[in-house]
Amino acid sequence: MKVEDQIKSFVAIYEQLRKKYRWRANNQSLIMIAGQLAAHEKPFQLNEFIRLVDFIKDESSAFSYVQSTDLRFMLAGLLWAEYEDPQSAYPDMMQIYEKLIEGGFKRSPHAYIAAYALFSSLKDGDDADAHVERSINMYKGIKEKHFFLTSHEDYPLSVLLAEEEGEQEELLDDMSYYYDQLHIVLAKGNNRQFLSQILTYGRQDNRQLLVQNTVTWLDDLRQNKMKLRGNHLPVVGVLALAGRPSDLLPDVKDVFETLVSHKQFKWHRDLCFMVAVRFVVQKQAEENRFLDVGLATTIESILQAQQAATFAAISASAAAAASSSSD
Repeated sequence: MKVEDQIKSFVAIYEQLRKKYRWRANNQSLIMIAGQLAAHEKPFQLNEFIRLVDFIKDESSAFSYVQSTDLRFMLAGLLWAEYEDPQSAYPDMMQIYEKLIEGGFKRSPHAYIAAYALFSSLKDGDDADAHVERSINMYKGIKEKHFFLTSHEDYPLSVLLAEEEGEQEELLDDMSYYYDQLHIVLAKGNNRQFLSQILTYGRQDNRQLLVQNTVTWLDDLRQNKMKLRGNHLPVVGVLALAGRPSDLLPDVKDVFETLVSHKQFKWHRDLCFMVAVRFVVQKQAEENRFLDVGLATTIESILQAQQAATFAAISASAAAAASSSSD
């Protein structure tokens, strides 16, 4: 699909969702869902999406996190885009969720994202329990390295890292390397850790070169006045894995400026940047511009995890605000 067509689809899907859910869902969530759905070839059907959202609500307990409108919509978007029968996929995904909780994960929006990431990675015949155990061990290993930075926010990337080939200690060593090296451009904190996890998942042979490319991306984006804040910043890791700024930045900037030119999106520049990156990188994959064929699949998984983590943060903030207002 051409990027121009994706942008048109993105705007059209957003308007449909906004008309239906503007008083029930966070506008940020609707933008993210629209970007997620527009990135797939599957034509969007609002009525099917509504049925899936309602199904997830009916299948969930009254006090579960998935009763949060934003989280429920996000899960519906992920399942609807990836599965022919998303209603059948949801209970299977929830079995993985409960296994992760039994293994030690705390109930949270991020645990749902982790469950989806693990569920979508399983192949026929895989031992789900073994994958769950590896994910739990990976999370514990990350927490041992950075105790005060590691929380439920790290569940999704822990799952993805656990699915990578290689020994856990090797992966954790890569993550620590990237975290330490990125001190020249980022302060200590969760965003730097998240970015280091993304780079680790990309598994590049030349770690130093990947760090240099990441730093160059951050510098070039700032020079072009494309400011990123908070949990949107780690998407730079996707760009660093996908290519050099000289190759990709013009396209990212063009798509970004097109998106923010729409009045309904101009106050959500961070989210528009994430959508722009997804569209441009997806085009790279479709045109087979990646030297490593497997890298396209890796980057798609990272994009899903990055976007889902942003959803989870939005859901958690909404839940906290609702709890505060009810006190």
